[in-house]
Amino acid sequence: MMRYNLRNRNLLNTRGTYFGSSGSDTDSYDSDPDFGTPTRARRPRRSLPRAAGIRIRGSEGENSGWNTQRKRSGGRPPRSSGTREEHRRGLTERHKRRRTNFSLVPHVPVTKRSVVSWMIGLGIVKANEEVWYVDKPSGNILAEGIATREGIHCICCSRLVTAREFEVHAGRKTNKPYEYIVRAVSQRSLLACQIKAWEHKDEQERRKFNYIQPAPKAVDKNDDACMICADGGDLVCCENCPSTFHAKCIFMESIPQGEWLCFYCVCKYCGTANGMLKKCGQCEKLYHSNCGGEDLNLTNNAAHVFCGTSCKQIHDKFQRLLGVRNDLYDGLSWTLIQRRNQPLNGSSADDNYSRIECNSKIAVAWQVMNECFLSTVDRHTRANIVQSIVYNRGSNFTRINYAGFYIAILERGDEIICAASIRVHGKLLAEMPFIGTRERYRRQGMANILEKCIESTLCSMDIEKLVIPSMNDLTSMWMDKYFFARIEDESLKQALSVYNMVMFPAQVVKLHKTLVMLPDLNQIPPESDDEL
Repeated sequence: MMRYNLRNRNLLNTRGTYFGSSGSDTDSYDSDPDFGTPTRARRPRRSLPRAAGIRIRGSEGENSGWNTQRKRSGGRPPRSSGTREEHRRGLTERHKRRRTNFSLVPHVPVTKRSVVSWMIGLGIVKANEEVWYVDKPSGNILAEGIATREGIHCICCSRLVTAREFEVHAGRKTNKPYEYIVRAVSQRSLLACQIKAWEHKDEQERRKFNYIQPAPKAVDKNDDACMICADGGDLVCCENCPSTFHAKCIFMESIPQGEWLCFYCVCKYCGTANGMLKKCGQCEKLYHSNCGGEDLNLTNNAAHVFCGTSCKQIHDKFQRLLGVRNDLYDGLSWTLIQRRNQPLNGSSADDNYSRIECNSKIAVAWQVMNECFLSTVDRHTRANIVQSIVYNRGSNFTRINYAGFYIAILERGDEIICAASIRVHGKLLAEMPFIGTRERYRRQGMANILEKCIESTLCSMDIEKLVIPSMNDLTSMWMDKYFFARIEDESLKQALSVYNMVMFPAQVVKLHKTLVMLPDLNQIPPESDDEL
């Protein structure tokens, strides 16, 4: 688990600079939709002994030029201009080595983002290493090639091919090429190499649970930022969890007296916390089994109970879509993926292969997202927002709990060229906070293709609304090209406030699109509203 310390909320009432929200085909979207990039605190200048009459040009300490008539009262002799320049270069290099950058892009030029390229980048597979396609029963070598960042260079036809095409050249079509392609030197399959790459320390760090703990001198355990707008100030605190809110953000007319529980700590149907509450495996809302939804029994477990039929159907449909390649045209295909944990005992070989491939593509999708967006770091907890979303990392803080996110990827061959994040909060709401296209594929309609695939999938699940963020200068593009609309209705804003959606600052505009309007199948009391 990853641990953070909360800071004094009284010091957090100012906002950083924000740059954007989602990637598109017409803009580069090097954006920072949620939180400002962390800056290094300026070190205080040390007081140096000065002789009378010394005059220093500028006011930036050792970065400023010294007066040529400057006198010294002892200490080291003055440096020559060459020595000073070398000293500055040394300071710069040391600062670069010390600096932590969440969006560090590898120095090696990468023209493709694929599973093979990812393994080469981690050093699990060597660049230009010989690989074979081997028939397991006989041990015969059916094809030979060279693994490169661009793909596999097939020796028989002297051209770059994908792993699937390399399998076809070998005269096989198992749809599990990585299991049969092996490194010539070690005889280890590329599937085993993917497992090793997934267990690399960098990958393990990226998928850790975001555990937040209060600072040692904190006066309480609650969050320093509002769940809705991510700002500090006067906050209403939940008595059961760390969540906090501005009263106006949750449309609270008067501050409650006594104990108050937020909507993440009460039953979604009756609004109380009495009795045993269960968490829905899809929307993650709490519920009483006697109010609606499934109860725990011998046929299910705590991670697979649902608040109603709608959430169960949505979850089942997502699970059936995971890892399934959907061919489009011109070599394009799209796939829904999600980080998956170790399988339960008795999982089939096909399930294991799909899980390993999904996890590998999650790592590659993170590289694509990392290229498209600046570091989106929560300024309170320092959690990396986009990274946590891609790896669907949970948290003990509801505000940065990104469990339940799926990633939709658009591929050409075996190269991921566009990625989007999706989370469904129930039948009536889905959010897509990030969609990004690699620079070389922008202005070619790739994001438009992926967004339509996502919409079609959500419609097949009877999801009614899709919500996205947008910067002001890009709102017209989303409205004219993708037919989204501004969220202006106050009742809709109030309804959305009860969902744990990714937060964005005030200058980011929330847009929505109505997909379908069908009755909800969840069991709810007649006098209360289930969703929006």
